[in-house]
Amino acid sequence: MAEEQKEQEQQEGGKGGKKKLFLLLLLLLILGAAGGGAAYYFLVLKKEKKEEQTVSTNGTENKTVQKPKPPPELEELAKPGIFVPIGDFVVNLADTDVQRFVKVSITVEVLNEKIQNEVNQYMPAIKDAIIDLISSKYYKDIRTPEGRERLKIELLKRLNALLPEGGIKAVYFTSFVVQTM
Repeated sequence: MAEEQKEQEQQEGGKGGKKKLFLLLLLLLILGAAGGGAAYYFLVLKKEKKEEQTVSTNGTENKTVQKPKPPPELEELAKPGIFVPIGDFVVNLADTDVQRFVKVSITVEVLNEKIQNEVNQYMPAIKDAIIDLISSKYYKDIRTPEGRERLKIELLKRLNALLPEGGIKAVYFTSFVVQTM
């Protein structure tokens, strides 16, 4: 009986040893994968980036390659735009319980002079769209800064849809007053 207990303990100890060995191998495998990934990143990817920057021509002359320029649309977005005043508007709000109106001055920022000319050409349609959108709003929609920001975004989308190529970068309220009668 004592011999059976010793054999059983050895078998259980063997199972525990196998478990430890399995965990150790798993840990080594994970560390190896992490090390391999780090080595690939630092040795291969960094080297490829350096090779992209320097190109060898005829084996003697090294020429630095410039990074490609961003698309013209992104370049134009990064530059300061042209500000075009749209005008002052006095518009009734959609509230039915109390008569309210908004007095707002709007200026838009456009990408370039071509878009500025389009804005001037489409000015009646732009003003009509602004009046329609603001008159559909309730006081609760525009009384907070977040509400006014949402209104600017809606105006931006609507005005860009009117122009053949879009091109309005931003809408600005240069004054904004809500009056209750």
